[in-house]
Amino acid sequence: MPYEKGTRLPGERASKLWHLDVIQSDLVQKLVKKFEDDNYPSIPNNISWQELPPLEKPLSFVFAVDGSIQTIEYPTPPYKRIAFVKTALLRMHEYELSKIDKESPHPLALRDILSDCTLYHATVFPLRHIT
Repeated sequence: MPYEKGTRLPGERASKLWHLDVIQSDLVQKLVKKFEDDNYPSIPNNISWQELPPLEKPLSFVFAVDGSIQTIEYPTPPYKRIAFVKTALLRMHEYELSKIDKESPHPLALRDILSDCTLYHATVFPLRHIT
């Protein structure tokens, strides 16, 4: 996610290179093919919703969305829409972080700690008229 220009650092632009792994997914290729198809999809009318059971213990993992959702809409009927997002699973090593200098942390030391703490996954979601 890019950051705004500050008093000490210039602004940053979001890199498109991080999203190239999206197009390698079979699911994404299938959804893009359906997105580009001009046929109207058959959408069932009898969708049954199920309630989630209440949680008995706190969540073990937290997924975060990196950046903003990018939507693409097909401009002619049936007005299909898909969205691309990149998610990340983050795990923090408290012991490793405790060894870092709190006053002046070295960026490469932080990079080394975080290199095995995150798992990224880029995907696409069908939003409208894609089954």
